[in-house]
Amino acid sequence: INNAVEKYLDAIEQHQPDIIGMSALLTTTMPYMKVVIDTMKEKGIRDDYVVLVGGAPLNEEFGKAVGADAYCRDAAVAVETAKDFMKRKHNVRASA
Repeated sequence: INNAVEKYLDAIEQHQPDIIGMSALLTTTMPYMKVVIDTMKEKGIRDDYVVLVGGAPLNEEFGKAVGADAYCRDAAVAVETAKDFMKRKHNVRASA
């Protein structure tokens, strides 16, 4: 992420995605994922979105530590994970 957290959250508000994906190539960018997720919590919008994280230096433990819904080791896993979350979301809506 090469933007201030406010710009990131503005884009979320504007586009209203179901899923937010964040990826880090370098360990120096990893902590910013927690900043985004924590700011979402502070603004009361964290539970409105599925947050997936991934990237070369990450692992499942890191994903849990920053408050992501899931860690995805690669893009193919991210697609399948996103599909699973969307199925669950639609099943919840259908049963409501």
